[in-house]
Amino acid sequence: MKLGLAQYTSAEIKKETRFLIDFSDEMEKSFTQKVYGKDLMEIVIGIVCVSPIFENFFKPKPPKYTKEKKHIRSEGFEYEVEKCLEYSIKLDFETFKNFSEIEAKKHLSLEILKSLEIIETMKSKIKDFDLINFKKDLENYFEEKGFI
Repeated sequence: MKLGLAQYTSAEIKKETRFLIDFSDEMEKSFTQKVYGKDLMEIVIGIVCVSPIFENFFKPKPPKYTKEKKHIRSEGFEYEVEKCLEYSIKLDFETFKNFSEIEAKKHLSLEILKSLEIIETMKSKIKDFDLINFKKDLENYFEEKGFI
């Protein structure tokens, strides 16, 4: 399972969100060898946290499931996706900018776990996926890290 975060944050909180890259990389490493079914092999969660001035430009995207292999070119990057779910969660800018790094990690962990409900709404497209064990493994991962 590939599991990663895409970051959409304001420059004003650059320092407060620096941890997101390592947070995403560590999470991805922990899940690389795990398989939860045939229909979902990759989850990309967009983390949207922008100042009110930019909110109209960075709305959370609705969930998008790509079943068949697809070649994508976007913003100077090229990549392939297959059996991939992409969606976004929005974090409150004012709240997030006042968090310490550990508070931000704890808040983000809880928001990611809450966001898994989206997978439940995609059951008609994502039939073979063990959401219960995936969620349990993710909760255990966050607990081991001290985030929940």
